[in-house]
Amino acid sequence: MLLLLLTWMLLPGCWTATGPGTVWGFLGGSLSVNCTYQAGQQTKPKFWCKPGSVFTCSTDIVITSEHQPVARQGRFSIRDNRAQRVFTVTVEGLAEGDAGIYRCGVRMNRTQRDISDDVVVIVSPDPSLSPASALPPTTPRPPAAGTDAPRGSPGPFRYFPVLAGLQVLALLAMSGAVLWASLRGG
Repeated sequence: MLLLLLTWMLLPGCWTATGPGTVWGFLGGSLSVNCTYQAGQQTKPKFWCKPGSVFTCSTDIVITSEHQPVARQGRFSIRDNRAQRVFTVTVEGLAEGDAGIYRCGVRMNRTQRDISDDVVVIVSPDPSLSPASALPPTTPRPPAAGTDAPRGSPGPFRYFPVLAGLQVLALLAMSGAVLWASLRGG
């Protein structure tokens, strides 16, 4: 039973939140980013933040709550469409300093890491100077085969939760075997 509990806590990677990857905006304009999430996460808080270490935020910029699916903090807002399992982050009055990497995601409980995806924001000074004029406002990733929502971004940490969970299970199994052997031999 303990193994199942630990596996459940360490492997939330089977649940995903997915952003568009890269979005473009123009100085002084606004930008909207759609992020999707899995069924069962509708009432969890949704956030937009600057990334911290692996799977964490250094600073929440704007976040909803269980009871309020809409939140605003200055130029940033989130509107969570729980029926469609999509939340939209809007940034108004884009400035050069808004360019960079952000994270959109679902805030989980204390025993599970947040579910999030990185989003690269590019701010261009003039629409005619950017390849964004040839692209839609967001470039979504195609859905993975056999899923009802797109998968998270590929990257070096994509399988980290699975590998960490397997290592914990292996350590617990070895510890149990040593304990069993010592009790049986004593």
